[in-house]
Amino acid sequence: MLPDKIMRINFIVPEISRTGGMRIIFEYANRLTERGHNVILYSPNIPFNSFKGMIKPYFIKHRVNKAKSNLFMKNRIPENMFNKLFDIEHLWLINDHTVRDADATIATSWTSAYVVDKLKDSKGKKFYFIQGYEEWDSNIEYADKSYTLPLQRITVSKYLKELLLEKFNSDSEVILNGIDFKVFNNPDKIFKKPKQILFTDNLLEFKKTVNAIATVKSLKLKYPDLKFKCFGIENYHPLPEYIDFIKDPDDEKIAELYRESDIFLFPVLHEGFGLPPSEAMACKCALVGNSVAAIPEFADNMVSAVLTSPENPDELLKGPNIFWTMMMNW
Repeated sequence: MLPDKIMRINFIVPEISRTGGMRIIFEYANRLTERGHNVILYSPNIPFNSFKGMIKPYFIKHRVNKAKSNLFMKNRIPENMFNKLFDIEHLWLINDHTVRDADATIATSWTSAYVVDKLKDSKGKKFYFIQGYEEWDSNIEYADKSYTLPLQRITVSKYLKELLLEKFNSDSEVILNGIDFKVFNNPDKIFKKPKQILFTDNLLEFKKTVNAIATVKSLKLKYPDLKFKCFGIENYHPLPEYIDFIKDPDDEKIAELYRESDIFLFPVLHEGFGLPPSEAMACKCALVGNSVAAIPEFADNMVSAVLTSPENPDELLKGPNIFWTMMMNW
């Protein structure tokens, strides 16, 4: 059924990469397209500079490599990228001359928020879709100022809404992320013997992969038959030989990993939403993770998950032990 009014909607992203945040952007763009709206996602050929005013050699190298790749039309979108129903335009400059007039234009990062703020009113109502407090890999001064720009802010959790209010006196509307149950589901859950525990590897320090590895090592000593798997874009941390690592899996493979695992470890210190835990739970994989971001909004401690304190990494170990006691009879 077509909407009463077909809208022209623009998304502005800092670059296209296969991340959880980009998955959500693609999901919204797809759903809006399915409803009959005309959606275009704009991506710069040179990624927006998140270190504005700073010199970071590794990030300069990244921008140069991306520019070279896009100059020769190579690898603009990763091969295992998410499904898309909308158009993508790759531009060398994103401004009033290259972005079409629309009913709405949506910034998706602090770097793109400045771009959207400068666009003419003919580009439509201006939104700022905030999936996390972007204090990592950023010039924090500019990141902080972005949350006070005159854009309609949308956040993905009550936690994020409260954080922006407290730090910047900036209000926002909360829309919790949804899960694609066509991909992430498990109608016939089978608990395995021996049990399998899953976690992710991530380069960002606050993701605390090191805490997950420490927990895994302790569990292996107590339960030698346990199996462990880990996935991520790259293997950034040294892993014991008994942990199987799956590099850069696509959505179907990630869902398969959730389905075949019994417990998902999530040691992150802070987050905007917490997409992997919600996907794991949709696949009936028990969650043991820190009570951060939106996790307390979709998981009940000691009912549907074991939630731990980010201030006490030792608590992460108690969760599998609690589930283990229950699972012994499964």
